[in-house]
Amino acid sequence: MQTEFAAAEIIADASARTLVLDGREAGVVDLADPRRLVFGYMRRIADLIDAFRPAGASIDVLHLGGGACALPRYVDVTRPRSRQIVWEIDPGVVALAREHLGLRAFPRLRVKVGDAAEMIRLRPDRSADLVIGDAFDGPHVPAALSTAAHVGEVRRVLKPTGVFALNVVDVPPFEEVAVHDGLVRDVFEHVAWVAPPGVLRGRAPGNVVLMGAAVPLPLEALRRAAAAAVPREQVLPR
Repeated sequence: MQTEFAAAEIIADASARTLVLDGREAGVVDLADPRRLVFGYMRRIADLIDAFRPAGASIDVLHLGGGACALPRYVDVTRPRSRQIVWEIDPGVVALAREHLGLRAFPRLRVKVGDAAEMIRLRPDRSADLVIGDAFDGPHVPAALSTAAHVGEVRRVLKPTGVFALNVVDVPPFEEVAVHDGLVRDVFEHVAWVAPPGVLRGRAPGNVVLMGAAVPLPLEALRRAAAAAVPREQVLPR
């Protein structure tokens, strides 16, 4: 299927469904078990979701980029009274998610088609516990989501104890990660990277999850979860 932005297809394997955009795996959902997250970076964001508030407590989440909507489904199951908004720029991807990826009308989950960089400006101050950045233009975070002004908007909409989690895909020498790290550190007092050891050492390409907050991050819980992951990952405070 050709959407407005990409050539898209769905690959089925038992209860798993993989969303492929322009030949790249963009998301995987397990229709039988929303808690199962295939991509390591999603599991690391889920570790944050599990750790930064008491178990089962509801949270307000903004998802900048939807794709297969694996993380919104995870939040819905693990924190069922949470309120979530997903901003996905590609209407074709939203249609595929509804038809093939188990995305349904959850009572407190709204999926809106539009540019997250524009839509976040309409959000009230201090209205989100968590902002998750997981949007891509090819292999890169979109330019509109890669500015100081945008990260300032993220800080504005977060509650005082809220957290920003941003997924960045990069290759050594990790120039794109460094740019985003600088943007995040300019507005958040507490920052950490979570990634496989080879990525953190600058030896392998991969995903880096940048986390930023005005309050201390739950580093010990994140470290325990990353160390127990297969393959193992690490947490690097910045």
